[in-house]
Amino acid sequence: MIARRTLHRLSGSILALFVLAHLFQHLAVLAGAPAHLAVMEALRVVYRWPPVEALLLGCVAVQLVTGAPLAWSSRAPGQRLARLSGLYLLFFLAVHTTAVLAGRYAGTDTNIYFAAAGMHAWPAAAFFVPYYFLAVVAIAVHLGSAVARRLPAAHRGRIVRRCAAVGTVSSLLIVGGMARIDIPAAYLQPFTQSGGKSG
Repeated sequence: MIARRTLHRLSGSILALFVLAHLFQHLAVLAGAPAHLAVMEALRVVYRWPPVEALLLGCVAVQLVTGAPLAWSSRAPGQRLARLSGLYLLFFLAVHTTAVLAGRYAGTDTNIYFAAAGMHAWPAAAFFVPYYFLAVVAIAVHLGSAVARRLPAAHRGRIVRRCAAVGTVSSLLIVGGMARIDIPAAYLQPFTQSGGKSG
């Protein structure tokens, strides 16, 4: 039987490939929503192909089942950031995957407008801005921690700090890009209906 940690790392490695492509997709928003949508459509050919999508959803499920027990059981020195970033990513994966699947079930195109709409309505923005910002930083820290474990101890802290810095800059660019695009009224409607004000 495959060990829980091995399953977690294997599913995490597969997800990491998708996540890095997804972050590149989100960085395309800096060139405007049309550029982002063009990159998204090209990548969807791969990650929405049913076998690939089923694999990715299976990896998400494995992460959710194995992640929390591993975080709570691991008390290795220098792994605090890895644990905290991992726990946040579990929260993000659960919320984000559920929201996207629910949106698709309702017939909504879960594109950049779907992702960014909450940033354009108050008080929803108070949740969605830090929600996305921390997710990108947590991805960078968690991946950096995974790489650092394979390096000599003297280099681990520097690698994690550099990854955190790259994640912070990338997050600022992505969140800033999402916050400045124009959102179609249909995507803002769920937030305005509940009493929020669009920005």
